[in-house]
Amino acid sequence: MMRIKRLVIGSTNPGKIKEWKLLLGKFPLVSVKELGSFPEPEETGKTFAENARIKASHYARLTKEYVYSEDGGYEVEALGGLPGVKSRRILPGGKDGTDQQLIQFILKKLKGVPLKKRIVRLSFAAAVSDPKGNIIFEDSNSFLGTVSEKPGPVRIPGYPFRTIHLISELGKTYAELTEEEHEKYNHKKPVAKRLAKFLLEYK
Repeated sequence: MMRIKRLVIGSTNPGKIKEWKLLLGKFPLVSVKELGSFPEPEETGKTFAENARIKASHYARLTKEYVYSEDGGYEVEALGGLPGVKSRRILPGGKDGTDQQLIQFILKKLKGVPLKKRIVRLSFAAAVSDPKGNIIFEDSNSFLGTVSEKPGPVRIPGYPFRTIHLISELGKTYAELTEEEHEKYNHKKPVAKRLAKFLLEYK
């Protein structure tokens, strides 16, 4: 008998919730917002994996449910790996930025840097916690690309960096991918497959 009957998505980002409902197909998912109003955790980790664990455990203890959380961001080689774990808090003072502010911040930092030196890694780490806060699943993946010199024409709310993540072989940004192309290039899909298998087999 399947022990995990449903999975709570420990995020208030509407983009993530929609994405994982597509990635995990028929597996029952609910967002943490559907269960009530909970305080957000302090993301004090120094890596994406640490922050994913913090968020999953935090929401699991509060909801008494199995919780999936993730953390990820942009790692630009020309900026020494920045913004990294501070991908949404890179503005002066460590403030959270809007999608537009984050896009403009990165482009401004890279002004004058030639395209061949604008290598970037779109990374994320995933974690699942049991209702007691114990991490029972972890995974990660990343996708190399180039930071475009200007934003692409398509924006995905909650995922600002996909608008400037250029896939050179296609000549378009990640946000512009067709459904078929997204199936091929989605860096979360391999993790989703492994997670789906884990959820069905976990006892």
